[in-house]
Amino acid sequence: MPSTNASTPQQRVTDRVEQAIETLIDERALAVGDRLPSERALAEMLGASRNSLREALMRLAARGRVTIRKGGNIIADPGETRWTSATIAEPLTPVVAGNPGFGHDVLEVRRGLEGQAAYHAALRATPDDIAAIRACFDRLADDHASGDAVAEAHADAAFHLAIADASHNAVLRSVMASMFDLLQSSISQSLDKLYIVPRTFERLSEQHQALVEAIASGDADAAQLASDTHLEFVAHTIRTIDEERARIERAETFRRTTSPRT
Repeated sequence: MPSTNASTPQQRVTDRVEQAIETLIDERALAVGDRLPSERALAEMLGASRNSLREALMRLAARGRVTIRKGGNIIADPGETRWTSATIAEPLTPVVAGNPGFGHDVLEVRRGLEGQAAYHAALRATPDDIAAIRACFDRLADDHASGDAVAEAHADAAFHLAIADASHNAVLRSVMASMFDLLQSSISQSLDKLYIVPRTFERLSEQHQALVEAIASGDADAAQLASDTHLEFVAHTIRTIDEERARIERAETFRRTTSPRT
């Protein structure tokens, strides 16, 4: 099973673009609610491709730094996630990173949070909220087409956080953002692992589509069920990946310890 943990040239470019956007926000003293320049203008300004720019924006959205909207990306309030980072993500990150099994605990918490987010989003989402969710869904498909599994993982997080935005519950959204930070910090639990499994994207896309449509139709119970079904699939798939990885490691250890010395 190939690893996606090594830094690639595309990832390094995205890191640079992400940092450049944050610097731009600070230098221009952009406040919460202000709009960033258009994607085309940003791409030209930063000397980046649209794909790298979009991945960087997805990362920033996953961190609560920007909010993705159909008419343009706007500055979010980093203060909303500051307390969750200090009290949830920061203390647990080294623990989760050092013991991949904790990633399953993170997924259990995500199921409760995201089910509630989907439920309330179906009841409260505005037309702009629904448009933002659909925009994230479309970008996820674009990132899949680009063949970058890491970009897909970030787009996946942004999609779910757009649903949390639509719940109009800032606390729920902030806690969810911390869950994604923790999930990404776990080597074997990272979302990018999902996208190296054949045909996984198609299944995830169908589940995401069902979630979008349930929210758009205002069916809260169906939205919560769609979210639960999706997270059950994610948890099962990651558990299968972990078991296969462990089996291969055991076999390799046995081969090394039993091979005759020359």
